[in-house]
Amino acid sequence: MWTSVVNLHLRKSITVRSAKQAFDLLSARWPVSEEKAYIAALEASEGADDGHVSDDSARELFLLALKEAEIPYSTDTE
Repeated sequence: MWTSVVNLHLRKSITVRSAKQAFDLLSARWPVSEEKAYIAALEASEGADDGHVSDDSARELFLLALKEAEIPYSTDTE
């Protein structure tokens, strides 16, 4: 679990609390699938689930993928 959640502001608000949830969202409902930040976030989210990538790194890469896809979001640390 992430220490700071990420809230996506779409038609319906979505709260992402972990790399597993980020991976599920990235792999099922992402608007762009060929961009660098998307690919890095997908790999990092999967790696965090396996213990090969830190949760913090996976979260930061997920935030970059959100920016790249121009998906509005907020975090509880902003």
